[in-house]
Amino acid sequence: MRARERVSAAATGLAAGVAGGLFGVGGGLVLIPLLTALFRFSQHRAHGTSLAVIGATALTSIIVYGAFSNVAWGTAATVALASALTARYGARLAVRLSSRGLARAFAAFLVLVALRLLWKAPEVHPAPFHHGLAGLAFDLALGCAVGLVSGFMGVGGGIIAVPAFTLALGMSQQMAQGTSLAIIVVTAPAGAFEHGRHGNVAWRSVPLLALGAAVGGPLASWFAQWLPHVLLARAFAVFLLANAANTWMRAAGRAPREPGGPRPSSP
Repeated sequence: MRARERVSAAATGLAAGVAGGLFGVGGGLVLIPLLTALFRFSQHRAHGTSLAVIGATALTSIIVYGAFSNVAWGTAATVALASALTARYGARLAVRLSSRGLARAFAAFLVLVALRLLWKAPEVHPAPFHHGLAGLAFDLALGCAVGLVSGFMGVGGGIIAVPAFTLALGMSQQMAQGTSLAIIVVTAPAGAFEHGRHGNVAWRSVPLLALGAAVGGPLASWFAQWLPHVLLARAFAVFLLANAANTWMRAAGRAPREPGGPRPSSP
């Protein structure tokens, strides 16, 4: 791997880490478009490689959220366990779709996420039902959904978990994000393992991508504890809408290939 490629990989991981730490989503929403656009990965390989990388974002970012007591560890453990069991099935479903179909599904997913982020900020109030068997059932059901989305879309699943924690359970945004990152530490490797079995992880690119993510994640996580997150979330939603449009248009006219590692296109 040439020096320019190494720098590009580390910078890409850094961008994903910043987004992941700032929004508690792992960073796959940023990483996947960059892997397909800059490095010419197919959609399938981008998803698998993303899952292999975003665990580094979650692992380093959770240290910061935990230091600020913004992780609901019990909820995270239950949701993570269920998500680890279903992530492989989401990955298997992704393998059965065409690369173009997967890209368009991802673009539609980004639009849904953006609409959620543009919606009004939820109020912070503990959910009265979230205890005992009812609370356990909710966490297990959410974990199953997070695992399926993670394996299928190549993201950590936080984009499902964070809205669920804030809207349904009344967590603060920081608490929801920290708990989401704790889940991603478990979910992402489970999905990456299944994608790897199908040859959809560019393993030689993972270390440098993960290094960048491990640097950007905790820095952005620290800022997330202090900055007005509603403003940041809505700005990120605009970015997601632009990203969705770009992904959809690229899917319409691209014949993806399967490189062994990041090869930026020549000017």
